[in-house]
Amino acid sequence: MTDAKQRVPAYLTVYLALTLGVLVTLCLALTEGVRVSTMQLEAECIADACLDSVMAEYHQELFRRFNLLAVDDSYGTQTASKRNLEGRLAWYLDLNLGRASGGNVWESLGRMRYKDFLGMELEGAEVSEWLLLTDAGGAVFREKAALALQDDLGASALSEALTWLRTVKEYQLDMRDVEAEKQAVDAQIAAYQGKEVKQGKEKTTLKFDSPTLLVDKQRGMGLTGQLFGDDLATGRAIDASNLISHRMKKGQVSQGNMALQEDSGLEQAAKKALFVAYLQSYYGCHGSLKEGSALLYEQEYILEGKEWDTENFRRVLKKLLALREAANVTYLFSDEGKRGQADVVALVLSTVLGVPELEELFCTTILFGWAYAESIYDVRTLVRGGRIPLLKNEKTWHYGLGSILEGLWETPQSAKEKEGLRYQDYLTIFFLLANEEEISYRAMDMCEADIRMTTGNAAFRMDACLVRMKAQISLRSKYGYHVLLREEKEY
Repeated sequence: MTDAKQRVPAYLTVYLALTLGVLVTLCLALTEGVRVSTMQLEAECIADACLDSVMAEYHQELFRRFNLLAVDDSYGTQTASKRNLEGRLAWYLDLNLGRASGGNVWESLGRMRYKDFLGMELEGAEVSEWLLLTDAGGAVFREKAALALQDDLGASALSEALTWLRTVKEYQLDMRDVEAEKQAVDAQIAAYQGKEVKQGKEKTTLKFDSPTLLVDKQRGMGLTGQLFGDDLATGRAIDASNLISHRMKKGQVSQGNMALQEDSGLEQAAKKALFVAYLQSYYGCHGSLKEGSALLYEQEYILEGKEWDTENFRRVLKKLLALREAANVTYLFSDEGKRGQADVVALVLSTVLGVPELEELFCTTILFGWAYAESIYDVRTLVRGGRIPLLKNEKTWHYGLGSILEGLWETPQSAKEKEGLRYQDYLTIFFLLANEEEISYRAMDMCEADIRMTTGNAAFRMDACLVRMKAQISLRSKYGYHVLLREEKEY
């Protein structure tokens, strides 16, 4: 009986021993595979979350005042550097890996100990590529500004602004210097002063006043004197020497190493119109001042770039007068009725003086003077909040020729005209005609000047504002594995 029991086969024990060896090996291999896969997945999740956390630290004043999202890589200090970004990114990575604050993050939150299945820790975090708001000649700033306003501005508003620009270009209103043209005509007329001409049977020496003498006296007063007298406010002033446009000229700005990817799907003209609309939405100007700004007339500064409000305003008014003169001269020379009135006066004057050859010159200078007087009225109306059409007609023309020659110029005390373009609309035209890079950097000047007035931002710089970055993150595991990630984030 005993011998029979000893002869029972042991194949089950052998089978289990062999099978368990294979199963244990398989389980260990699967466990290690899970570890590797989980490490890769968790590394990607952590890297994405940490980059989001860095980008979430956008400059709040820049966003609040100018609706722009960007990380200030100086973090309120005097030193702007990508190392600051790398430090923040590394801190977030350590925090998510449970390595920050001197140990396991769960322990610091009062949770029970756990066995770290992955054992990951940070090996290195580098911001390898970055894009700043000031890069590409201000194109990054323009792109972000246009995107900030794209959803708020209808296509009709863009179309209207571009229509104004086409009208200006069609009639070359931005190219004509009417004042210089009038001076050339007046010089030809003045050449007849002192000449001897025959009047009847006698000779006489020509001595006469210009038919536009009273208009010329008004022009000599200066534009702001005619508009405001002594009432023009002194405004404000800034020291622009340390603003971005001046630092750019000195080569003292930081630059990124990424190319701008323009993907708004808009044509170049529409992009510029959107950028101009952005400037007029977030910057103050005459008639639409902004609280807490370094200058009262920010849009005028963007156009002219002078440190004094009053100087920028004067220069814009001079541009406005020149544009209105060109438009009004264009209308006068095309209106047969008004040109006929000027020709009658010129004919009488040249006949009385005995110099019929001056008739055409007299007519021309009278039309120029008439246009100037009308343009002064236009500018007065605009700065008082009224509207003036870009091209006038019989209905919208204001002054008669008689009142001009007699010096009876009405000063509008209020804005009567309700049709046409406002002062801000004419600024739109000037922006569309201006050099994009130049106005971009001046707009960023105003960003810097305004934000530096706020608490904790005395050293704020636009060339420290990052809008896009690529980071290379290296993680290692105590189990001998290594993960290298390359991630990109952009506002």
